[in-house]
Amino acid sequence: MDCHVFRRLCDELAPALMGCRIEKIHQPSRDVTLFTLYGGAGKRFLFLRAGRKAPFLFLSAHKIPVGSAPPAETMRLRKYLSDRRVVDVLVDWVGRRLHLRVNGDAECWLCLDLREGPSLLFAAPPEPETPAWPDPARWAEACAGDGWRDWPVLTPPLRRTLPLLPPDEQAALLLDLEAGGGDLFLYENAAGDRELSAWPLPPERRRNADGTSREELIVEDPLRACAAAGEAQVLRGIAALSRAEAAKPHLAEANRLRKLLLKLETEKERLGRMVAGQESARLLQSQLYRFSAEEKRASVTLDGPEGPIDLSLDPKLTVRENMASLFHKASRGKRGLAMLEGRFEAVRADLDRAEQAGLMAQAATAAPTPVGSPSPAAPQFRAPELPKNVQPFRSSDGFLLLRGRDAKGNAQLLKLAAPHDLWMHTGGGPGAHVLIRRDHAAQEIPSRTLAEAATLSVLKSWRKDEVQVDVIAALAKFVHPIRGARPGTVRIDRMEPAIIITPDPSLEERLAL
Repeated sequence: MDCHVFRRLCDELAPALMGCRIEKIHQPSRDVTLFTLYGGAGKRFLFLRAGRKAPFLFLSAHKIPVGSAPPAETMRLRKYLSDRRVVDVLVDWVGRRLHLRVNGDAECWLCLDLREGPSLLFAAPPEPETPAWPDPARWAEACAGDGWRDWPVLTPPLRRTLPLLPPDEQAALLLDLEAGGGDLFLYENAAGDRELSAWPLPPERRRNADGTSREELIVEDPLRACAAAGEAQVLRGIAALSRAEAAKPHLAEANRLRKLLLKLETEKERLGRMVAGQESARLLQSQLYRFSAEEKRASVTLDGPEGPIDLSLDPKLTVRENMASLFHKASRGKRGLAMLEGRFEAVRADLDRAEQAGLMAQAATAAPTPVGSPSPAAPQFRAPELPKNVQPFRSSDGFLLLRGRDAKGNAQLLKLAAPHDLWMHTGGGPGAHVLIRRDHAAQEIPSRTLAEAATLSVLKSWRKDEVQVDVIAALAKFVHPIRGARPGTVRIDRMEPAIIITPDPSLEERLAL
């Protein structure tokens, strides 16, 4: 987050935080801290992603699942900040630091530093100095060599933009930034990646790596602009980390089973050599007359079908005892191979289940793809391990769709759902329930995926032969099974707008995993 974007955010964020109570503090990932705040606008969530690369601060209305084992630094923040109200705000926008003073007997400040993360101060922070600005006509001279280090307001994004502008626009931009205020500019590519800027980017900086231009959206409200960019950047990363953590035990089990398969392969080769010794035993048996009953040798040369064969023996045993040992080992090898086949099948089945469970844990959504483009995620996924009465699909935009095969399958869907997943059903009669899996509550579902999920619900409902059907939808957290009722019977506390579609019977085959 550029300091000029941070400045505009804090202009609106500082008054919004005054009087808010800090209810909870969590650390959903190593570099992200989440503060649950309650104030006049209700419950909201302040996200801080700290670090030298792509730090971000934004206020969101969307809650995300968090871990239950907070680190020591989070516990310390809770000790001094929980249930305290924000009574003063101090902004150091050049240093990208926001200081929040909380009420209490002793002076205590929460410092939200975009580079270093949150920390506690038990004395008032120094008043930020008014930043110096270079002469607009001489900014290039100020940036020569390492001269920009003396001008913190000349941030890297600003230094990349100014050379692309005519001289008069360079001066105008610097004067506008010095005055402060104004709109923010949100840029989004086809993959859903968003960048926020305090000024309109020149055409050269709007292009993606493939040469296409990013869409520009002018946003007057800095809180809304930062939430839109932050939810795309931060919440997507948290969701990916959460999926990776959930998949870890399954992937570890899959690795263990692969190593076990390698050991079984080695054992199979050993048993195969034991079985192959039967031919040597038979050859030795056919020429046993050449050796006395008590004769011992380290090796013998036998007449084979294609010439002489040297056969190593155990010198501690007689030739006859070596022959019996070879026959015995071959018999043991055959029994071992028979048992090993069953073991191979069991381990392979366990490996498939572990791999699919890992995929299931990671199977949320991919970035939306342009209309008409195939889903890039679909070829990477096999049908995940699910209850037999739940059927998986992959939408054209890469979202995982789950549909109940029967009443019990409909009931199973709610057990598989996260609170922010979207549930669908063709109302008014019997039919399948459909679930759209999402990464996080702020993730938008493309209209194409909504229509496809609604179609999957209609195609297995009492209205499958109608031309135009309306499908009800609700967040999974508002859908509850009714105790004592038939499986799949639910109560909906709050519904989303209904979706009207014309069912396409070929969709099931195209989207099935």
